[in-house]
Amino acid sequence: MEIEPLVLIVSLLIGTIVGMGYFAGLWITVQLLPKAKRPVFTWAASALLRVTGATVVFIILLRWGDARAEGLEAYAPVAAGLAGFVIARLASVSIWGPTREPKIPVGTNRPGPCESQSEQSGEADQ
Repeated sequence: MEIEPLVLIVSLLIGTIVGMGYFAGLWITVQLLPKAKRPVFTWAASALLRVTGATVVFIILLRWGDARAEGLEAYAPVAAGLAGFVIARLASVSIWGPTREPKIPVGTNRPGPCESQSEQSGEADQ
């Protein structure tokens, strides 16, 4: 049985839409965390909703492929959906951009992850 191009295109679009929703939800969560009264609950609820939603859609794509083809062709819709998800990730990074700057205000004298307080204040050199 041959894989229908329309099935792959629809699966790719579904995966892209799911990915954009997933990463938009992640971006919104990151924006809300500093202002949240219970940040752990906000993070956990967001993660649960995003992962559950994406998983349900990919299971549907898997069942759709399983009903339409045999062998490795059954996984073509899921593969196309995952490709769309990756495309959405690349698009979301280009839309919202990665922030690589530290959020610590300039002028604060905090030790790095590998330094102790005594090393930073110069006591280790004496």
